[in-house]
Amino acid sequence: MKVGLNKGTVVLLALPMASLACFILALVYSTRVPDAEDWKQAVDVVLEGYADGDCVVFDPPWAQEGAPLLAGRDVITTETVDWYQVGKRSRVWVLSSLGRRAPGLPEGFREIRTVTGDRVDVRLFEAPAAGKLRYDFLERIGDARVRRVYKNRMVRCENFKDERWFCGGVHRWQYVGRRIRDIAGAVREVIWAHPLDRGNKLEIEYPKVTPGATLVIRYGLTQRAIETGEGAPLTFQVHVAGAPVLDRVLGTTEDGWFEQRVDLSGHQEPLAVRFTVFTPNYKDRQLCFTADVWD
Repeated sequence: MKVGLNKGTVVLLALPMASLACFILALVYSTRVPDAEDWKQAVDVVLEGYADGDCVVFDPPWAQEGAPLLAGRDVITTETVDWYQVGKRSRVWVLSSLGRRAPGLPEGFREIRTVTGDRVDVRLFEAPAAGKLRYDFLERIGDARVRRVYKNRMVRCENFKDERWFCGGVHRWQYVGRRIRDIAGAVREVIWAHPLDRGNKLEIEYPKVTPGATLVIRYGLTQRAIETGEGAPLTFQVHVAGAPVLDRVLGTTEDGWFEQRVDLSGHQEPLAVRFTVFTPNYKDRQLCFTADVWD
């Protein structure tokens, strides 16, 4: 006579096995979690070899308990690493934990040192040779000339406070300047350039930009702008020495952190770079950008 197991019995038998498997898995992971001494040992390695132009990232990015021990150093604590910005540094230290053995650095980063710890590994990478950074528009926000252009008049924004340009008194969001925003899955430091309403133009001009080989422009809408989908499509334009090099319309839910490279090899003298933003309806049209000139 055959004796079978009904579905209920199978489920009851499987529950203890599943619980045991989860317990074992949790136990394994717990052995990988660094304690205070593990982080101190890893940080000591970094501090011993840290130099000007270095930065520190964590792998995985959210496992960053050692960050407070690196006060005063260039430490990236966002959960998504912007490797373009990291590439502006000369070297990058990667602190890997929780069993991570192969940090996902982009092509071009060269590993020059490895120190293996019990629970935290330290790796030092040399950044790819992207050339010399000649002009960083974000860092030089004070050089900008900001103006609002209406149909019959122009208003200059001359109140510069806390790395932000205001047209008149300080305002919560109507300004041009440095801000940290969530864009395309990463928290980024950017130039905030919220447009005006009814198609009036916001212009940000840098009058004397150091010439170089390439202008790299990166831009996009904030996560909030994408999620609300309000307002109207937005136009973002860039002119170099009076000539148009970028004319892009971003839809209300067009997600991304876009990049445009412009050849500047024909320019030998300091040049004017102008960014223009406008839209028929400015509700939640939160445009942000950065730009750099590379040798």
